[in-house]
Amino acid sequence: MAKAYSLDLREKVMAYVNSGKKKVEVVKIFNLHRRTIYQWERRLREGRLAATENRIQKPKKLYPEELREYIKNNPDKTLKEIGAAFGASDASVFYRIRQLGISYKKNHII
Repeated sequence: MAKAYSLDLREKVMAYVNSGKKKVEVVKIFNLHRRTIYQWERRLREGRLAATENRIQKPKKLYPEELREYIKNNPDKTLKEIGAAFGASDASVFYRIRQLGISYKKNHII
């Protein structure tokens, strides 16, 4: 996740805008997108110019090292079985394996 702009920068930008500078000039000076300036203007009117707190990210169930080790030790397991071992869905196992660049294909015919 990208880091939020500092409150100091936000206040400087809003000071420039409130001093009568055109938004096009402020965009060039501070290298911001004009949509950001409009959002900050709205937030300033609402009295909450400071950045919101970052959301707390849920802990991951599928740590890359553990998953690699598990697949290395259990090459015959299906995605569903791996998911059950980690308490995750088979879809999340699939996406994590793809992120790691592991080629993995197992089909169990029932």
